[in-house]
Amino acid sequence: MIKELSQMGTRHALANGENQDALCHGKSKDLYVISLADGVSSCKEAKRGASIASQAITNLFLKKGNHFLEFDDEQIADFAVSHILCELKQEALNASLPVIDYSSTVASVLVDKRKKRILCFNLGDSIILASGNGRCKVLCMPSDSSFGCCVTTTGRAEKRVSIKMCDIGSMESVVICSDGAWREMFLKNRLKPEVARMLSNNEYDELRDFLISQNCFDDYSFISLDMRHESRRKYA
Repeated sequence: MIKELSQMGTRHALANGENQDALCHGKSKDLYVISLADGVSSCKEAKRGASIASQAITNLFLKKGNHFLEFDDEQIADFAVSHILCELKQEALNASLPVIDYSSTVASVLVDKRKKRILCFNLGDSIILASGNGRCKVLCMPSDSSFGCCVTTTGRAEKRVSIKMCDIGSMESVVICSDGAWREMFLKNRLKPEVARMLSNNEYDELRDFLISQNCFDDYSFISLDMRHESRRKYA
């Protein structure tokens, strides 16, 4: 079961802008993929770039997911970033615009229900969390953006991708949150108690209501996959 939220923050609303986050998900046989991209607000085609990036990595993982689960981290990062950048360059060429205009962060989670494995990919400042057995944990931290956030068009971006591969084990759900969302969920590097409870109990409707109530400055989005429901649907 997919739960998602994507809303414009007050910064863009006041400037008559648009929500520059993009969500995507899909499934194919035993594979499930959720993805989130956050367009760089200073870029002319940020929204379009985020949409292309989220769709590109979702489609790639659905088609080649079984192979990716056998790759090492460096191979995964090289292949995925090259594929996304190729899609962005083609769009930029068609529009006669520089590819940097389409910059975004991008994060994705691939779940193989048959192999009971999870692959997390994170380029930029999103966060990937998992919950199970009444607990939640971080699978992929946001990148260090002290000297600027790495995005899809950054040179050698593949070297700054965070990859995490692990068994599903006791995990019940996974969620990707944009920086506009997770910054409202944490206080002093720890999840706020009410948010920790929501995540631990897979209460993503409640998380949606919580984020909406925060009057977030930046665009805020999350996309979650409840693997318990997908398992029952497939094997019942």
